[in-house]
Amino acid sequence: MKPFERKPTPPPSKPKTLFGEKKEWSRLELRRKLTKESPYIPGAGGKMYPLRERKEMIEKVLPYQRFKSHISEIEAKKRLRELRKEEYQAPTQAKKVELSRLRRYLEERMDLKGKY
Repeated sequence: MKPFERKPTPPPSKPKTLFGEKKEWSRLELRRKLTKESPYIPGAGGKMYPLRERKEMIEKVLPYQRFKSHISEIEAKKRLRELRKEEYQAPTQAKKVELSRLRRYLEERMDLKGKY
């Protein structure tokens, strides 16, 4: 009789997130990656951000003066937390909806939904 042989287990795969591939992204790489993603805003009934707005949004949300040349997962999570806080403190409903859509779009595209 042959003893029971176990098959070798494959190495654990990295998570399929943006920051699972790399610990930090250069601003240029991140902008390219996010602008190539789908323009549709999750949970907004088919609304979308045009390419020009997506590029401006990245520059507005992740400014160079604050985040310099590379953006890490920790910095991205921190900025998403700040966006959520701004959303709750927004003075008008229109501003809240705008910030909510922006936050959901970035969460979905950076694969950080509910992880911060």
